[in-house]
Amino acid sequence: MHKIVQRWLLSVILAAASVSTSLADSMRCGGYLVNTGDSQSQVRHVCGDPQSAWQDGFIEETVRRKDGYYPANPAPGSPYPGQPRYETETRRLIPVYKWEYRFGPGTFLRTLTFQGDSLVDIADGPRQ
Repeated sequence: MHKIVQRWLLSVILAAASVSTSLADSMRCGGYLVNTGDSQSQVRHVCGDPQSAWQDGFIEETVRRKDGYYPANPAPGSPYPGQPRYETETRRLIPVYKWEYRFGPGTFLRTLTFQGDSLVDIADGPRQ
């Protein structure tokens, strides 16, 4: 009997943990949800304008690719026949924006973080 209670308790704890992590990736606005990965325009369409919004710096993204010259006829005995001869690097700055939503007394302040146009984080602030 004791093992059954332990298993039941463990399953309840695991279910609660999975629910709390999934809720952290979404926010309810009226009858709709916004989720990480949504665009700024989608969030604004569902939730309206935020009570406050600001730019919170930049993130630098670096992408390296092996592009370039591919020899049509690689030299005999080449250790890497047909491999690209140089690597390209692309860097760009991605702006970070923070939006705050206050849904009234007794609710948590919600802070949404966007990298570029994509929602990457939804965080709870203090209770209003």
